Amino acid sequence: MSSVQIGATAMRECERCVGLWVEVAAFEGICADREQQSAVLGAALPAPHKAEAGEERVSYVPCPQCGQLMNRINFARCSGVIVDVCKGHGTWFDCDELSGIIQFIRGGGLEVSRQKEKRELEFERQQLRNEQMVAASRMSRATGLSYSDEERIGGISAAGGLLKFLLE
Repeated sequence: MSSVQIGATAMRECERCVGLWVEVAAFEGICADREQQSAVLGAALPAPHKAEAGEERVSYVPCPQCGQLMNRINFARCSGVIVDVCKGHGTWFDCDELSGIIQFIRGGGLEVSRQKEKRELEFERQQLRNEQMVAASRMSRATGLSYSDEERIGGISAAGGLLKFLLE
């Protein structure tokens, strides 16, 4: 691999496959800075022919720094761009993947992903509250105690939150 500079970002490029190795801090900078994104998009080559569905063979590749097999992840869990990541060292991008991620970011994809995560967290909180209410109900039946009005209102609110999440 040879060192390349795209805008203000240093990375390494494989001459054979035109893939890019970008270290953690450099990739965070690209994600956060529109100027760096523009530099990457400006340097991008036309996308090569993509394999048809089922034609592409999945393989795990080793990190160029530590040699451990990297994890394959869908960037932001919803971008559709699968990249190879070594948490401690960086990310491997096949030829057109980095520009695909930048287009995803510029199209508002990160914000959509954050909103989706917030909804999922709120749903999980509601589920936890519901489970706590069920456990408290079982306990009250076992001990002969009953719910207060405040606890009943909380249960109704939790059910309303669940319905809202499911209907979105």
